[in-house]
Amino acid sequence: MSTPDERNGRKHLPLSVFDELLDDAAVAVDCLSAIVRVCSDATGKAVTLFDRQGHIVASTWPEGSGQTVFPSLRDILREHTATPASADPVLLRAELGTGLSRRKILSAIVERAEHLGWLVVDEQPTPFHATDDYVTLRCARRIGAQLLTQRRITRVAWNAKSNLARQLVRGSGAWKDLAAGAEYLGVNVHARRSLAYIRKSDRTPPDFDRSVAEYTERALDLEVLSTRGSEGILLLIGAPPYVASPSLVGLITSTRERAATELSPAGGLTAGVSSVYEPDALVRAYREAREVVRCIDRFTDGTGHRVLAVDDLGPARLFLANGEVSAIRHFIDDMLGPLLGDDAASTELIRTLAVWFEENRSVRRTATRLKVHENTVRLRLSRVHALTGLDVTSDATHQLSIYTALLVLRLRDHPSLHRESRRVETKEDAVPLPVERRSA
Repeated sequence: MSTPDERNGRKHLPLSVFDELLDDAAVAVDCLSAIVRVCSDATGKAVTLFDRQGHIVASTWPEGSGQTVFPSLRDILREHTATPASADPVLLRAELGTGLSRRKILSAIVERAEHLGWLVVDEQPTPFHATDDYVTLRCARRIGAQLLTQRRITRVAWNAKSNLARQLVRGSGAWKDLAAGAEYLGVNVHARRSLAYIRKSDRTPPDFDRSVAEYTERALDLEVLSTRGSEGILLLIGAPPYVASPSLVGLITSTRERAATELSPAGGLTAGVSSVYEPDALVRAYREAREVVRCIDRFTDGTGHRVLAVDDLGPARLFLANGEVSAIRHFIDDMLGPLLGDDAASTELIRTLAVWFEENRSVRRTATRLKVHENTVRLRLSRVHALTGLDVTSDATHQLSIYTALLVLRLRDHPSLHRESRRVETKEDAVPLPVERRSA
């Protein structure tokens, strides 16, 4: 005949059996959820594990009791603001109007003086028992040990992948050994990749390299390797087979802009994105991305986020990255001086020139994008010729000169050259990327 507690979901577990269940849960694939289930079975209560930010990691309740909805961690901790020094359980009283309609046992997940989360036991569906504190404490300590172990394993794998990324960029090491190590880590070492070089500032958050790599991987659903370079972070983003390089680079650049805003809101983050290269040409990708960042550094004031791809600057980046800055500034004044006024007419001419180049010198597409008549575009280009002496419509040398000058204005964030915001597509809403034409 069963006891009242057994009928209400409580299992009278001998200590040795409880320990065996905890040991089995610790080696389960979903070990944290398994430990929470053991805690629920042993107490006959609804149990939830929160991380430090208040997100639910795992939650369970006894069979037949119905699903229990936990209040937010903020409501649970309303009178428990001290930083926990240990996992010793605390009994929280119920109080109407506060979100806590029932009592709860609260145990901090603390391991080696580091606070990792909270384990909460709800007084539902049975009243608390004298042993519930003990069960909660044991489960909280086992969860802490598991979280610490997972962190160590993750750190080892992260360091190994970081070292692999560094070797790929340097082009160093025996290729067979590199490929064998990559296979062990689950990395496709033969994939084409684009390289993003991110120069950190004093305002960049700690552990930014890891958070930005994880953000990129989630947003693009692509393999991302990360490592630290001199003065910055390198991300190697794998390219799916047959995906066109400009399409992928554009998507990576827009993702970098979103990541900069969300992960480093204080600003000051600069990034350059290379074209897509084969694994044996990543040294070139690194050089490209560094040149883009150098151009940004030389011609911007260092405030706000600036993210550009190599396609945004083209071959002129070599001149901008390595030329003498004062000479380049004089060159800009010589080329576009008459168009650099603050009046609306000058801004209109600069904007028309920029769009004309972005639309591959097509009058029709430029007119469509600017929402004006084609003859208006032609008149504006003629006006540029009259003011500067540069025939932008037919002289290739003049076209190159004006295009290079416009790049510097873009780097200097000239108001007429603010690009339309790139829309960031994640794996949930992304459309298929255009693919390169395959040979028959």
